[in-house]
Amino acid sequence: MKDINATVIVNITPPEDEILKNLDKDARWGINRAKKDNLIVEETNKKEDWNEFYNIYKQTIFEGGADIESIEELKKKIIVFFVCKKERKIIAGAALEMKKEKPTLYINASLKEFKNSQPNNLLYWECIIWSKKHGFKELDLGGWQINASEHLWGINKFKERWGKVYYYYEDYSFPKAIGRKLIRNFRFFWWLNKKLKGRK
Repeated sequence: MKDINATVIVNITPPEDEILKNLDKDARWGINRAKKDNLIVEETNKKEDWNEFYNIYKQTIFEGGADIESIEELKKKIIVFFVCKKERKIIAGAALEMKKEKPTLYINASLKEFKNSQPNNLLYWECIIWSKKHGFKELDLGGWQINASEHLWGINKFKERWGKVYYYYEDYSFPKAIGRKLIRNFRFFWWLNKKLKGRK
């Protein structure tokens, strides 16, 4: 059974300076703010970096009501992993997977106390630069929630700063498709799903 999905796609075919110019002004401001706060982004696969970031990831995913994966599961799916540091402390991270022949944002998590330093803006920009340098024409920001509530609405707005929303359909088993529709369209089922996942 088909069900609707949506995502945000960034066109990365123009020159780097043009891509930056085409971003929403809040995205550009966030990148500049992160640099002014001396944040740096590093590509890494070090065990200690994964372990430090994993605690940030678990807290972010738990609060979002999604399923928490092990480090081993995450490593199997991703093609590149970035951490954002402030004075050698990891405050955020992001990773890309390969999906439908394009790099796709799979993980993005950050510490709330460093939100004002805009680490996620710098991470998104690094994902764009990496994808362009590796010859890709598009970057998929990993989903845009239809009928989003609470913090998911904020995530949607953040992603919209970087590209355009695209709708598409995918096949699901009948029970899963019905469950997705109920969660998307009825707040009670969205709340129930979040509660059930939070108990795992």
